[in-house]
Amino acid sequence: MTLGFLEDKADPGEITLDKNRYVLGLIPYEETTTYAKGVGKAPEAIVQASSHVELFDEVLEVDASRHGILTVRPPVTNLASITQAAKALREQFPDSFIGFVGGEHSITPALVEAFHPHPPATGAKPNVGIVWIDAHADMRKTFHGRADNHACAAHNSMRFGPIVQVGIRTLAEEEWTLLKKTDRVRAHRGWNKKARADLLALPKDVYLTIDFDGFSPEVIRAVGTPEPGGLYWQEVMDILDTVFRHKRVIAFDAVELCPNDADIASSFIAARLVYKVLNYHAYYATAGRKKSHRSTKTTGRKARRAPRKPKRRTRVARAARSRRRTKTRSSRLRATSSVR
Repeated sequence: MTLGFLEDKADPGEITLDKNRYVLGLIPYEETTTYAKGVGKAPEAIVQASSHVELFDEVLEVDASRHGILTVRPPVTNLASITQAAKALREQFPDSFIGFVGGEHSITPALVEAFHPHPPATGAKPNVGIVWIDAHADMRKTFHGRADNHACAAHNSMRFGPIVQVGIRTLAEEEWTLLKKTDRVRAHRGWNKKARADLLALPKDVYLTIDFDGFSPEVIRAVGTPEPGGLYWQEVMDILDTVFRHKRVIAFDAVELCPNDADIASSFIAARLVYKVLNYHAYYATAGRKKSHRSTKTTGRKARRAPRKPKRRTRVARAARSRRRTKTRSSRLRATSSVR
């Protein structure tokens, strides 16, 4: 029997289809990869690794699996069939949080199309934004003669709404030029204050896409197109915390793991990442949960506040008084010396 994501765990036991808060669609689509091959095998590799992931999240103190996780394998032959399958899942499970495990990154615009509401009226603000974690901008118009290439995924997605990219550290010249001209995509090498501000400026509803090569190879090495540098685990956790705390994630995908039998760590970390997305959703879906998960408890003592930095006027006044005192003391010393 082929088990789905976390389906071989003892808890939560028997779950009926109508009670699954989480639905994961496996999309083993691989048509346009150009370097390392094998991303089509990623969904099943991640499912297999998921059986070794601990269910309880010790940081968030939640367990998304208790709400039910259903793994589905829709038949897909091309990008149009992926959009069709995603729409069918959305209709079948209107109250579930739906995610997808790929596969190459070209599936993202096909999936966003399935979850995108009707376009806003002319001149109105976009009603959906896209959070894009990746090493590559994916902003080419065509690549290797195809406009649906995985290197064109962001270019094909920006028609649905503004995109904020994090982790971008390699660009073709045409992508660099386009990013300078457009205000539709904001690309950031790292996770910093500017990236966070751009993310918070997105519409309330966002689609989340995570390319595993957005991570540093020190975290996940088994990817189709690796790049030096990249995001570390805790940085991505902070991105997820920001996204789920401030936005409503309408769906997500995780793509472009290239499984390697000699590197089981990458498959495990990828599975952990997918489950972490579900746990963040479970945490912030709790009614009234608005604060960050970071603990503010103290160890029996009242927490000391950091001393406030004095205002500029106060600092200037203090400096002036200090100079006057120094001048007075110097005068006294000179007077004393002349007497002697």
